[in-house]
Amino acid sequence: MSGLEGEDWLHLTEGEEVRWSGRPSLVTILPELLTGGVLAAIGLVVIVLFSEMRAAIAVGVLVVLSGLAIAALAYLRWWRLMYVITTQEIYVKEGLISRDVTQIRLDRVQNTTYNQSVLQRLLSIGTVVLYTAGSGTMDVEMEDVPRPERVTGILTGLLDEARRPGAGGQD
Repeated sequence: MSGLEGEDWLHLTEGEEVRWSGRPSLVTILPELLTGGVLAAIGLVVIVLFSEMRAAIAVGVLVVLSGLAIAALAYLRWWRLMYVITTQEIYVKEGLISRDVTQIRLDRVQNTTYNQSVLQRLLSIGTVVLYTAGSGTMDVEMEDVPRPERVTGILTGLLDEARRPGAGGQD
């Protein structure tokens, strides 16, 4: 179905189905991944070219480890954030070890928009914003999602469905 069945933070009710799930685009961490990869490659070159010198090997190893750490941290920062849209709720999960899950019922969503800078349009990513009703009017931003117009379209369809008379939404 959704590939999310084993997620202990996602509590679907009977009849609730996942319509979309995703993370920010990998494009957003590409500069850090490239930086980490370049540093690791430089470190390896230093190790190979100066294999006779202990100090150079130590520096090379440190540069390799630094590059790998930069890439790994960027990936983990990306992996820790997930968005899920179901037929009844919107979930935003942050964290790997500790966890923060925001769960908003679709019937509380009043409006959706998305915005993109020129660069984001070229990369086909953007921010989807959900405006909610109720005390505190919590607004949710789903940042750097791929194809934000598609995500907004899914949300609009679900909101229209929920608000149809007899559909369990508002009459």
